[in-house]
Amino acid sequence: MTEQHLNVLKQLTSHFGATPTLLWDPNEEDPQVGCAYFPAEKTGRPWGTLCSFGMSLTPMELDDHAEDTDTKRAEIIAYVNEAETELDDIANWVRWAGAFPFLQEPQSFLGWGHTIHMDHVFDNSELTTLLTLSSIVTADNEPAFQVEGDDVGFIWLTFLTDAEYALKKEKGVNAILDLFGEHEHPVTLDRTRKSYV
Repeated sequence: MTEQHLNVLKQLTSHFGATPTLLWDPNEEDPQVGCAYFPAEKTGRPWGTLCSFGMSLTPMELDDHAEDTDTKRAEIIAYVNEAETELDDIANWVRWAGAFPFLQEPQSFLGWGHTIHMDHVFDNSELTTLLTLSSIVTADNEPAFQVEGDDVGFIWLTFLTDAEYALKKEKGVNAILDLFGEHEHPVTLDRTRKSYV
């Protein structure tokens, strides 16, 4: 793990007010993105938090579709119930999403309202699609620190079913946000939830 990765972990530790209890190391090859777990009992939050570290070391290529809230440096964030024991697959998706923009030709970015359809995300789950949004957790929806003078924002990773993904493609991300509101979509990942559509 590089000194830059350790520096990002230090910044995240400061932001979440706790040291991570679990780490998934960055890949050997670029882009080197790891994942850290900050448990509820350490942070005082009502849920556990998984956060990538290392994504922000490379600036993303923002294009004309970028929103004002999108930052060229970011880390992926996901929230899980305290009782969640299967963290490996979620951590791997956090790391995968953190590396995704840099593996595209040409390089791309992840930000507000982006979807990546995957077919299979979790075992025994209807969820098939990654959706990235600004965090609905107030403490995490502003840039948390800087890398090389650039703000680093958090990108909230949540998941959709095929039917929800079809609705998002047809009507846009705001239709999904309305659905989330109607169904009181939880902050934390529920891999067993049924489709809202």
